[in-house]
Amino acid sequence: MTDGLDIQLAQAAREMDAAAGSEELLDVAVGWSMAVVPGCQMAGVTMRRRRGRLESVSPSDPVVVACDLLQYELEEGPCLDAITDDTVIAAGDVARDPRWPRWGPQVAKDHGIAGMLSVRLFSSETVHGALNLYSREPGAFDTYAIDIAVLLATHVSVALGSALSDENLRLAVDSRHLIGQAQGILMERFSLDAAGAFAVLSRVSQDRNIRLIAVAEHVVRRRELPGAPVQV
Repeated sequence: MTDGLDIQLAQAAREMDAAAGSEELLDVAVGWSMAVVPGCQMAGVTMRRRRGRLESVSPSDPVVVACDLLQYELEEGPCLDAITDDTVIAAGDVARDPRWPRWGPQVAKDHGIAGMLSVRLFSSETVHGALNLYSREPGAFDTYAIDIAVLLATHVSVALGSALSDENLRLAVDSRHLIGQAQGILMERFSLDAAGAFAVLSRVSQDRNIRLIAVAEHVVRRRELPGAPVQV
């Protein structure tokens, strides 16, 4: 690795560490992907959300979203394989790659995609998603490009894991606060203790298939339980 690349990757790591949240962090990561990975013309990130739902974030071009969404729809493609099978998936010519007989020819025809490189983003316990690099040039991602992408993805994974942990902690604190407010409202209205008020929130959540935090938000905002009157 050249000294210049060392400096660039170090700068990328610093910028990701300084990012205000995971969304900005991934924007930075995509920008650096196009800057340091030879052959990368477009980039984006597939994030794995709750219950395995996949979402395309921080795309450098609308074509990235279109190509990603087609993978999710067809349930085949490099980023899916990077998330579930091998940590690094490279394709020199997707139109002729037998691994994706429907997706590859379609994105080649519709968007002129030839090469793609997907690298898993993960921590020791969690797979966050994949960094997806696209090119309209066949064979764009050689061994050198792959090595750089893997190094960059490692930096992204570390920074992303930390950012998501911070965000989840803030969300948990905010959720507890909101649920506490809802409990207070129910305690006053129905002369309940804290445990009884929480039981009402939980029962409404289960009976009406509404997330507990959504029930609490409704109570705080409207000063009433969602839906029909509830026997407390």
